Amino acid sequence: MVIARMFLLLLLVFLAAASVAVSAAPLAAVEITTEAYVQRLIQATRTAWPALAGFNHATRIFADIRLVVSDGRRAFVMGMREGQEVEMAKVRALGVSHEYQRYRRIAWEGRPAIFVGLGETVPERERQRLQDPKALPELFALATHEAFHFHVEAAWLRLPGAQRSIAYPASAEPRLLRNRIIRQLLAAARGQPEGLARASYWYRRWLDEHAEEAVRLRQVDRSEGSARHVETVAGLLARGVRLGSAEWSESMLEALTRQAQEDYLAPDLESYVLGDLAGYLLERQGVDWLPRVARGETPLAILLEPVAPVVAPADERMERRIRKAVAAANHQAAQALEPFVQRFHDPAGGRLLVPNRALPDSFEMGDSYHLAMQPGTIEVGVRAGFVLGDGRIDLHAATVATQLTSACGREDLYWILALAPTELEKTADGRLRVERADLSLDIPYPQRAAGESRNWCVAA
Repeated sequence: MVIARMFLLLLLVFLAAASVAVSAAPLAAVEITTEAYVQRLIQATRTAWPALAGFNHATRIFADIRLVVSDGRRAFVMGMREGQEVEMAKVRALGVSHEYQRYRRIAWEGRPAIFVGLGETVPERERQRLQDPKALPELFALATHEAFHFHVEAAWLRLPGAQRSIAYPASAEPRLLRNRIIRQLLAAARGQPEGLARASYWYRRWLDEHAEEAVRLRQVDRSEGSARHVETVAGLLARGVRLGSAEWSESMLEALTRQAQEDYLAPDLESYVLGDLAGYLLERQGVDWLPRVARGETPLAILLEPVAPVVAPADERMERRIRKAVAAANHQAAQALEPFVQRFHDPAGGRLLVPNRALPDSFEMGDSYHLAMQPGTIEVGVRAGFVLGDGRIDLHAATVATQLTSACGREDLYWILALAPTELEKTADGRLRVERADLSLDIPYPQRAAGESRNWCVAA
């Protein structure tokens, strides 16, 4: 769940331009102020979340969830029947970041809640998009998606062996199979008679030929696939579309088509659209699937396991595109991974272990990789801020490792920063300071970890 957040932030930005709309009176082509943005957000939340609470037993908690937002000067709370400004002091006391799209699970007056930062001003691309009076604020989709993770998924059975990282170097074969499943599920959603049977064929091929990946992705297929579908449903509800109507089917198919026509190169990104498609098709069959997902099944398995497979023809043009794109992605990944791995294993260098509990808010990340000879996972393009008792660490599109370990005396997820020998020097005042393009660091000098001379432990 921790690492899932970064992918989501990047994906939601991409989808925002094509997001579903909310019913509203036409607005003149004027600047969208923060207050106007908040009013659009309140309207979407008050319209969608009450209906979402009645959508499924699993989503009933949306009747109680509150969304709190702030730009650092003013703060607002909204939910099923409310939407108003609140005292800024109460939000400051939470210690949250007001940076745009930063979010955190909180409680608000005893209710489950989520905080999302508004930023100092509404971003230009968002202001332009919202010139369409029917467009939804992208923070609505983000808040709904993450609230599902925080307040619905939190009670689910957790599966062992779950990861969402990409094997490096990546193979095109599993990506081809999962993209073929996506295309056939879209065909089924459009009414093609053999769509499900052909999807079942590619699904069983993927299970048989890439069993290890299937195990690793079970959790993310459950988590992100379900959250994405609930996000899509909320978008239609915010627009005032009536569940089960002809407009609902048309709007849902439009939203699914936008996603399913893309080529996906990362397995976790496939999870979003696979879950959205499977959720819609299961609901069309009258299957109450979310409780089964909570108990450990994936949306894809619930949909396709009962379906006898029919051999499906391969799309050769898609195959050529994906093979070419995977090769290019491997080349690009090497530019970030190989220097990091070299520095990580440098016997004269050091590794700084930063506990995840020092990361108070959400963060952004590009891709996540696992290498055969490398412990843990390597994260690329990380933007995050770690707040310590006496210091701070900021990552600026950095490449780092993450690993669940007890190396510093307490089991935690640790972010591992690889430092060159010259970066390990202690200052005269007993601190460690590093300033480079991808890292800003000023902390009390760390303690060496027991059992590994190159590991240094940062106190949270």
